[in-house]
Amino acid sequence: MKIKTVLNSALALLAGNSIIAQSKPNVLYIMTDQQSYNMMSCMGNKWLSTPNIDKIAKMGTRFEHTYCANPVSQPSRFSLLTGHYASEVGVKQNSPAYNKDAVRAIVSKDALGNLFTKAGYVCVYSGKTHLYGTRDVSEYGFKLNSLDPYEGPAIYAEKFLAEKSNQKNGKPFFMFLSFMNPHDICPENWLTKNKSGKYSNEGASDEPARLLEIKKTMKESDYKSQIPPRALNRAPINGEDPEMVAMSSQSREWSDTRFDLYNWMYHRLTESVDTQIGRVLTALEKSGQLENTIIVFTSDHGEMNGAHGLVTKNVLFEECQRVPFIIAGKGIKSNYLDKTTLVCNGLDFIPTICDLSNVACSKDLPGISLKPYLTGEGTKPNRKYIITEDFNGFQINDGRYKLSKYELPGNPIILTDIQTNPGETINYANDPAYSPIRQLLEKELMSNLSKRGLTPLSEDRTIKKLRAIDRNLKGNNQGN
Repeated sequence: MKIKTVLNSALALLAGNSIIAQSKPNVLYIMTDQQSYNMMSCMGNKWLSTPNIDKIAKMGTRFEHTYCANPVSQPSRFSLLTGHYASEVGVKQNSPAYNKDAVRAIVSKDALGNLFTKAGYVCVYSGKTHLYGTRDVSEYGFKLNSLDPYEGPAIYAEKFLAEKSNQKNGKPFFMFLSFMNPHDICPENWLTKNKSGKYSNEGASDEPARLLEIKKTMKESDYKSQIPPRALNRAPINGEDPEMVAMSSQSREWSDTRFDLYNWMYHRLTESVDTQIGRVLTALEKSGQLENTIIVFTSDHGEMNGAHGLVTKNVLFEECQRVPFIIAGKGIKSNYLDKTTLVCNGLDFIPTICDLSNVACSKDLPGISLKPYLTGEGTKPNRKYIITEDFNGFQINDGRYKLSKYELPGNPIILTDIQTNPGETINYANDPAYSPIRQLLEKELMSNLSKRGLTPLSEDRTIKKLRAIDRNLKGNNQGN
């Protein structure tokens, strides 16, 4: 009897340890707005310093070839929080014209917060929202604690994590922190024309205004030493239709002086948000929760910053499509750079974080789990390409070739080869040498769109109608 009692006790202890080992990890999700993949010092960018983002990269795995599902905020964020394409709800841009029933159906079934709440998590959110269907993110399963997208997420994280300090029991948490910057690089946020026609910071948002005041105190030589070189791929690509880039082409008449200021501001705003991220990491370390927390860092989309003569987003080029994507946590490769895996953060995040956290999610989502790449365990998915969207087109990307088909009269095509021409300065769509590639990718793209019930718009529905929707949305930072 004594032997049996000891054996039972040992089995109970092992079972208890097994439960502890299988306890769900916390998730800390940090997202910036409009930060390109190369806007980190760990990418070799010597024109800025991002020690806190770099710290996350050292702790985990960084995917160098990550693309957003759509290079503008609202549709990209919808994908990040649901794993679905925005086109499934009838829009592909910042727009109030989405199908409310479709949003409701997708969100109730697949929204990130709802999945993790069902799995026993406390799901909290702070910062910028800008989602279809809601402003307070409750429909997506999160409790919103502050709409302040500047210091708000850091302040809330410090408070929340202090309360969790060294907590051994209780529910795991999923904390989503959505920072505004470096989004304030958008010209309407920091420069306005005065009566003399010159640009000033009158009416600018706080952070750009603060940086412009700092600039006034700098020696001209010091200021110039902080300005990165202009983009080398400044010319429009051959085959460009003006409507392809209509949302981002206001800068093509800018002077070098104004471009320099824009470039300088973009780098400083990125440093500003890195400082806020540092506060969050410090709070996590102090809380004693670091070891059992998965940290995710990404951005909703990038920024053209002068490439092709363009600024901001809304176009199907590398600078505003490629974004940072880093995942760190127990069992995940540390200080590892994945240079080859083709990733879409908006499609792949939910399957990945659910897999890592042992949380159930739909098997029908278009994304893949990156867990095998992160941990070295399991079978890596056989992904051939990713499909992404824009307000006026669709794109297929196989990691080297990118074919974009536009919803314009005649459905024009841009085909780029980022291996031989990484600046995407040449459109190979009509080059006979690239004809087999064009035919293959176009066939695959149209097959994908057809399966989803989508085809490029007919010529009688011009892009001007879509642009009219966006023009009506100007007005506040939450809407950019």
